[in-house]
Amino acid sequence: MVMTSQDFNEWSPQGPVTELSVEHCWNLLKATNIGRLGLSVNNQPEIFPVNYIADGSSVVFRTARGTKLRELLTNESVVFEVDEQLENGAWSVTLKGTAEVLGPEIPDPAYGDETLPQWVPTAEYLYVRITPRDIRGRQFEHQLRLIIPES
Repeated sequence: MVMTSQDFNEWSPQGPVTELSVEHCWNLLKATNIGRLGLSVNNQPEIFPVNYIADGSSVVFRTARGTKLRELLTNESVVFEVDEQLENGAWSVTLKGTAEVLGPEIPDPAYGDETLPQWVPTAEYLYVRITPRDIRGRQFEHQLRLIIPES
């Protein structure tokens, strides 16, 4: 896992970019609950929206039986991404890791079903935990430097 202890500012052609610390990434993940799960389905990349909970060391989401679950049982390597548009910029956090199907019981009562809103009523949910190998985040500011041509 990349262990950045503090945010790191840099400049890109698009504007100011801040490489976020691991702690900052987790704080952003904890502040929202909709992300995207990337995995391979028949050797093709697929992305699935999921409701999740971040606890500072892993991400837990709930899913029903189907394509997503079937693929997680055969290939545990995943990528998970969350981003948000802000008034003067945006942020994005990506983690790469392994997914473990936990079963139908809430893995931690503190999560509670109400913290994972239901998009579609489903007979049975299964919980999945993503344990990251790598977590990275960036914050982008919406301002460009003006380049004044030399005369």
